[in-house]
Amino acid sequence: MQTRKTYARFALVCAVFGTTFLAIRMCLLGGATPFLASGLRFTFAGAVLVSALALNKKIRAGFLRKKWRQIAILGLFQTSITFGTMYFAETRLDSGYMARLDALGPLFTAAFALAIMRKRLHAAHWIGFALGTAGTFLLAGKPGSPDFDAGFLAIALVGTAAYSLSMVLYDRFFGKDDDPVAINALQMLVGGLVLLAAVPIFEKPAFPLNASTVGALLYLAVVGSIVAHTVNCVVIRDAGPVFASAWLYVSPVLASFAGFIALGERVTPLGAVGTALALLGVLAVNRAEKSSPNEKKHIRSTEAERGLERNAARSEASLARADSPPRELSEIARP
Repeated sequence: MQTRKTYARFALVCAVFGTTFLAIRMCLLGGATPFLASGLRFTFAGAVLVSALALNKKIRAGFLRKKWRQIAILGLFQTSITFGTMYFAETRLDSGYMARLDALGPLFTAAFALAIMRKRLHAAHWIGFALGTAGTFLLAGKPGSPDFDAGFLAIALVGTAAYSLSMVLYDRFFGKDDDPVAINALQMLVGGLVLLAAVPIFEKPAFPLNASTVGALLYLAVVGSIVAHTVNCVVIRDAGPVFASAWLYVSPVLASFAGFIALGERVTPLGAVGTALALLGVLAVNRAEKSSPNEKKHIRSTEAERGLERNAARSEASLARADSPPRELSEIARP
């Protein structure tokens, strides 16, 4: 069930993520190459958080031994694939079109939740997805870049799907007792290192030291990654991946106002209609999530029951083998 704290955290995530497209664009326009820029961002953010947590003894060795595979998988999808493709795509696609693609995120999240977690989707979910997607398409408008390329569109779509899958994987891999700050720190560090390893393979690295690149990097690393991504993990933990993914409807709304203030981009009447539809989509998804607050608990309890059934079956099989005569005696006893 969503609380006031959950809504406040969700609002913070929307506000920050609504400005990160502009910051990424500024970093790339300043001359930084995509894999180096994204790798530096997440390696720096992850290293700072991991160091702070280690100094305060907030990262447990037992947790690392138990969950290192899940953390590595999460870092690959939530950071390496998502942001590697996002930065790369933004070298050719304008931010409005990227916002349009991100509107597909909640639909991907719902599909993955349905396939992996067997989540039941209600009519209000689908209404919310339809409203949010339609609103964001209206808000984003048509791609304005003369260098628009279908191949880069496909790359950006891979990133959107990877991020959506990562939200479901987080909910699947980790529980209420797992520290979202530690999880986010570790997955960012892993994902950032993978991005840096990809630099010599995919690009000729460049990162000019100017106000645009350095300022954007610091903002994205500290505010975008250390603060917002950590808070987003808390929202996923507390409210589930479908509700948490609704920021993908709100952030383009905020991004349009950021573009208006920073770059003088005008807000069209269709953009205003899109804003209203996007916000209605969030309300519909939230209403659907409220209608089934105990679903996640039901899914996990069902899995636990199935686990007990499997263990009981194994025990019965072991007892049956123990009661059967040894192979040699059985062969001797045959007529």
